[in-house]
Amino acid sequence: MKIDFHIHTKYSKDGFIEPKALAKKAGQCGITFAVTDHNTILAHSDFKKLNIKFIPGEEIKSDAGDVIGLYINELIPRKIPFYEAIDKIHEQGGLVYLPHMFDITRNGVGARNDIDKIDIIEVFNARCIKHGFNNKAKEFAEKNNLPKAAGSDSHFLWEFGSTYTQVANFDLENPKALLKALCNAKTHGTAAPIYVHGATELLMLYKKLFGWIN
Repeated sequence: MKIDFHIHTKYSKDGFIEPKALAKKAGQCGITFAVTDHNTILAHSDFKKLNIKFIPGEEIKSDAGDVIGLYINELIPRKIPFYEAIDKIHEQGGLVYLPHMFDITRNGVGARNDIDKIDIIEVFNARCIKHGFNNKAKEFAEKNNLPKAAGSDSHFLWEFGSTYTQVANFDLENPKALLKALCNAKTHGTAAPIYVHGATELLMLYKKLFGWIN
């Protein structure tokens, strides 16, 4: 099974992926995905209507940096304290996934001492502009014996398909089964071209200026 743990749809303020288009491409690529829009879970209902299997999630902007909750179905508010975000994720039976944690350009939370509260480390993020950011995350995960995963951090559909985590088949609806599967996971990643960052900013401005409400 192949899983991309970090995807943004049109419901993120800087996302431009139509859920229906993502579902179609995922089927073509044979990749399952986690929906991790910024501070919203609106896309969840779209994918449920499409009757496609996915991991429901949210990328939450905490006071310490970005944290992703996997397997959550209730919105967690933005600008929340980091530890409160973690508690709310776990209260829902979800998993705490730290994305681009050493990326100083994109709200990474940095090194943590509270590893008992962390479930998964994103050791490859396709949008990290320096390989060192991902390497530091991998070193942190291995040093602390934490499960490793990869995410494309796709905001455009064409970014999706070449970054994923490969695991043995498991019950996708079971968070504990995922953690077990990640023990023998292999991550595969292709770095996104640097211009995706500029393109994202320009199109985000377009959405704001022209009132593109999803």
